[in-house]
Amino acid sequence: MSEDRATNVTISYSISVDSYGYKRNGPLIPIHGTKNWHKLTPRSMMFSPRHSHATCVFKCPYNKNHKNCIWLTGGRSEPYRTFNLRYEDRNADVWYTEDGSYWNKVMNIQGDFIDGVGNFDAKHTGGDVAPWYSRYGHSLDALDADGDGEVDAMVLMGGFQPSPSNDVWISVNGIVWNFDNYAPWPARAYHATAVFQGKLWLMGGSPLTNDVWVGRLVRDASKAAGFKVAWNMKVKHKDAPWAPRCVCFF
Repeated sequence: MSEDRATNVTISYSISVDSYGYKRNGPLIPIHGTKNWHKLTPRSMMFSPRHSHATCVFKCPYNKNHKNCIWLTGGRSEPYRTFNLRYEDRNADVWYTEDGSYWNKVMNIQGDFIDGVGNFDAKHTGGDVAPWYSRYGHSLDALDADGDGEVDAMVLMGGFQPSPSNDVWISVNGIVWNFDNYAPWPARAYHATAVFQGKLWLMGGSPLTNDVWVGRLVRDASKAAGFKVAWNMKVKHKDAPWAPRCVCFF
């Protein structure tokens, strides 16, 4: 037991040995101190209960006041009837919020509804289905292309649709989603991403791998979104010091 001087919270540490013989610190359990979480009361229609969705912080649509929003895309939910009268548990919707309690569903989604690449037949459904295939276990990140401190676009990629994928989609406003390309890295889902040094880092995923790729958002006038992601492999599969891994739900 020790005290975190920064927060003045007493923490209880439990040490256990796992099945592989490694000693691990157990969860940090606050004995007293600040309350870390509180449940928000919804003030609007909400997205369906789900997991394996992807989120990021990006500018709000019609951003007149330069505010940022939390964006949410896709995920796995209870089965529901889709626009083409099928039942599935993967989602292709887009939501955003300024405060976490009032959520807005994008109802006028536009973009590249391409046959064989995404939801081509959803083009005339009324605008609440994204052009990318319904998916879960994907990633969503906001990137700054020119280093001016302002993010320029969101990048959505990978995930189960239902098979692992490596398609990359770009949106500059959360409403229009353009297909960038198929990435050079192997198709995957439940991977990890991070924005570091102005670049998008991709690590691991399912099927199990421990490769590392770096992507740069660059301007490209030939692309519908005005941007593309340029990729370079940093670490080959099996060359990383950490074991192949993914985030998995059962």
